[in-house]
Amino acid sequence: MQKSVLLGVSVGESFAEFSLLSDSKPLAQKRVYLSRENLKQSLQQFVGEHSATTPAHAFVSLRLPKKLLNYELSGAVAHITTEGFEHWLDVCGTNNALTNKDLLFSLHERVLADGRVETPLKAEDLEAIAAKLKLVDCKKVCLHLLHASTNPVHENQAREVLQSHGLEVFVPAKTDNPDEVSRWRRNALNATISSVFAERKAEITGALDGVLGESQIHFLDGAGGKAISANSALDGLFAAASALGYDKGAGHDVLYLGFEHFLFISGKEWDSAWQSPWGAVENKHRRCKELGIQPTLGIALNNFGRFDFTSQQESWEPGPMFLGRGQKPTLLDLWAENAKLGKLGGLEDRLSAPGIQRFKNALFALSKISQTRDTDVGHLTKEMQSLTLQRIAMESYLERRSSKLVVTGPLAAVFANAFKKDANTTVDNDEYSESAATARWGFQVLQGSL
Repeated sequence: MQKSVLLGVSVGESFAEFSLLSDSKPLAQKRVYLSRENLKQSLQQFVGEHSATTPAHAFVSLRLPKKLLNYELSGAVAHITTEGFEHWLDVCGTNNALTNKDLLFSLHERVLADGRVETPLKAEDLEAIAAKLKLVDCKKVCLHLLHASTNPVHENQAREVLQSHGLEVFVPAKTDNPDEVSRWRRNALNATISSVFAERKAEITGALDGVLGESQIHFLDGAGGKAISANSALDGLFAAASALGYDKGAGHDVLYLGFEHFLFISGKEWDSAWQSPWGAVENKHRRCKELGIQPTLGIALNNFGRFDFTSQQESWEPGPMFLGRGQKPTLLDLWAENAKLGKLGGLEDRLSAPGIQRFKNALFALSKISQTRDTDVGHLTKEMQSLTLQRIAMESYLERRSSKLVVTGPLAAVFANAFKKDANTTVDNDEYSESAATARWGFQVLQGSL
């Protein structure tokens, strides 16, 4: 029987993983640090180095940075609504603006809840809006017309006119969800990140050009491994988490200890929505929660003058101090001299001796103004390491819904001591678990096994 060769690609905010599998077993794996390496070139090189083995399919989990959901960072998006509902998202609890107020427009039209047209839509109203958008060079438009899910006659008419002016039009997906607000919110966020998704997708498909056709490259969602497009990019936010829940959970809970986040994933339960900073957004995925302890949490003195972790995560650009460019001490810096950390993919040969010394100096400087009596950096480091492990173990215990827990991810080996006394926890030192799980889960869905 011919073996199934698969390529799994997991792209996060700062790191990307590649796994080449044969009958679900790893043949080759690699992780790249996106601040220093180009995604397209790295994937191209990885595939080229193993050109003797051609995958039948590639499965991709793509987690775009949440900060890019802010329209101020990802580009302007206009919103067109039914007259009188211009500010409905704000009124209904959206905590942050989803577009510039100057790009809010309304149409004098009305479809009733039963689908009957009460006020017909006039094409000249759309022409006027299109002209204004051309003046401000806005290319993307969200159509949020009341009761369009019941009768899309005005939505279809508006989309046709706007597209004729070269505008990219986004409409809420047709679902069973009766909550128009969450559907509109989801549509607005999809529109915001569509360009970034398209760029990432082009990098990946470009890297695989000549190896796989576009029909063989599957960008997965978090609900059931189905393919997503630029119009539904938000659905991929939890694809890797859902894949890990399926692949590692087998009905048990999963704790993923990755470079970018520590995530607790249910092996059984699903969430239908994401409680985003903008409010509830329809987004089915495995139930998961980021721990309070995260790999790049800052280290500072608390209100009592004692060493503690802040609530602010530092980014991987410039990264922890041990990489040589970071200026703020982070949790992961506490393990900078751990041999296991320096051997992990993506960090090999990147640990900087001057950076590690700068971290020690920063810790010592803080100790001089702290309320602690022991200013020995070695002792302080061990105390903070112990505090980290205790918090990880306690949070995992409190979140657990299953009797068994599987701990996996690149940092599982580094933090494994947190679970050495827990007989119900298994530490799975699968460094490339995200990309491998993405490939295995996606293939099962493609085969119709799930």
